[in-house]
Amino acid sequence: MEYNLLKKSVAAPHILLDTVCEQPVDVDLTLPDYCPDIERILRCMLIPKVYLSNISGDRLSVEGGACVRVIYLDSVKGCVRSFEYTAPFSASFELKDSPEHAAVFSDTKPEYMNCRALSPRKLSLHGAFSLYAKVIVKSPLGYTAYEDGGDLMTDTAAVSASELCGLCRDVFSVREEFPMSGRPEVAAFITHRMTVRITELKAIRDKIMLTGEGQLDLLYLSDLDSGTVETMSCAFPISKIVDCEGAGEESVIDARLDLMTYDISLSDDALGGSAVLSMDAKLCFNALCRCEKEISLITDCYSTDHKTEARYEPFSCACHTRCLRFTDNVKAAVSLGEGVRRVIDLHAERMIVSAAISGGAPLLSSKMNLSVLYENAEGEIRSVDRDVDFSYNPSVDHVDSVEGVNACVESMSWRIADEKTVEIRGEIGYRMTVSERISRSALTSVTADDEAGEIQKDGALILCYADRGERIWDIAKRYAARPDDVMSENNLDNRLDGHLNKDTLGEACMLIISQ
Repeated sequence: MEYNLLKKSVAAPHILLDTVCEQPVDVDLTLPDYCPDIERILRCMLIPKVYLSNISGDRLSVEGGACVRVIYLDSVKGCVRSFEYTAPFSASFELKDSPEHAAVFSDTKPEYMNCRALSPRKLSLHGAFSLYAKVIVKSPLGYTAYEDGGDLMTDTAAVSASELCGLCRDVFSVREEFPMSGRPEVAAFITHRMTVRITELKAIRDKIMLTGEGQLDLLYLSDLDSGTVETMSCAFPISKIVDCEGAGEESVIDARLDLMTYDISLSDDALGGSAVLSMDAKLCFNALCRCEKEISLITDCYSTDHKTEARYEPFSCACHTRCLRFTDNVKAAVSLGEGVRRVIDLHAERMIVSAAISGGAPLLSSKMNLSVLYENAEGEIRSVDRDVDFSYNPSVDHVDSVEGVNACVESMSWRIADEKTVEIRGEIGYRMTVSERISRSALTSVTADDEAGEIQKDGALILCYADRGERIWDIAKRYAARPDDVMSENNLDNRLDGHLNKDTLGEACMLIISQ
């Protein structure tokens, strides 16, 4: 005879896909007529971006563009110039299922880019980038319960589980205009880059209120004849209400905001006559909402009437999930290998962060790729890349796992420390989700041994000596008695040790067990 156990579950995140593939970029280019000839290439950058990621059936399709930006000195005036070309790419990934709702994370990482000038107007470009794809869905994590009563006694452990109460994905657009009055006019763009980050998240019923900010940084020529280089930074707010079924005020939100594409253009203000810089960006927001749920796992069982065979399996889940935000002040010295007259532009091209657990606390390791455009002691313009490593040990304890780690440069400044070294100072903002993990052996099935018959009981009273610290459950199981009967027949309510366990004896005593 098999006892009727109830099948219950708690929703947990399940990784349906987590993969990476390499995408080649091989392009032969001829500069358009409006670009002057190349005298010397300063830098060649590969900037891959994902435009669209879509699940159809059991396949994930990703489309994007690999932008190649060449920064060079022109052969006529020696000014800094740039040229961009975008090569489209696409990839398809097979999924193990056809999910209706999923969080889709896609990212790119440039691996290398080689640029060779075949002539003053022709370039041969060869490179590659890594395309990352991750799909997370909601999946039930099963456990059992027993509520029928009868002869089966069950011992339970109350545990806290971080349930995935909601997940969502939303792609939306942001448009801003920045007046150029009071700034040097733009004759030609050299480089432009945009970063976005989350500053605050708040969940209400079935919705998430997203607040963030973005920054657009420009490097441009204000005069084509003199080759004067200017910089400009524009900050803009991001605000969006995203539908997320299951989200509530107590939800812990693990979210990520990605920049997919953006366009900038310069136009004249019809009223004021001054130039206006327009920006259109497309952003992708993914969120996993978790809430703490208390569940009871059956950790032991026996029958008062029959011999039983029970099966147990490991049960493990995340608990006490927290989404944390930290800011770390960093400082580093960057050697350029030659004399520096002035720094024209310095920025973090990209950041890669990884996390490990050390002594129950997270340890974050970051690699920042710095791009420096400068004028050397001889007045020649140069461009170099340097990697700078940082580590950060945030003040947080009781951590078994770290996920969703994001890092961004919130501010940066620099100064020339000596003739060959630039010192940078900055603030790195980290967002991450940390959790503890519980592991128990939980009952999955129990069967009465019908061939062995019922447990023989003669109705006699048994006297047993119990030590301090013994559990009533263990004593009752030893004699196939009911724990509640042992408690009531011996008036043990006031003799338990609350500091040890809810059913643990606080003193040694003689007990009467009825058969």
